[in-house]
Amino acid sequence: MAFWDRLTRGRSRRRTAAARERRRTPSFREMRARLRTEKAEAKLLETETKIHQEAARMRMGLRPRR
Repeated sequence: MAFWDRLTRGRSRRRTAAARERRRTPSFREMRARLRTEKAEAKLLETETKIHQEAARMRMGLRPRR
């Protein structure tokens, strides 16, 4: 076996492993973690929106709603 054959074979193995990793379906834990992250981000955006709305009301001289 030639030196170059060994090099190319090693590269192709690495490429197939990388392709397999890209096609891999996420585990249950990974999916749950992603869902928790998305929920936390949504809650953060909602809170930020409320803060901006309250700040706008204060600038206009209105009392904040409670």
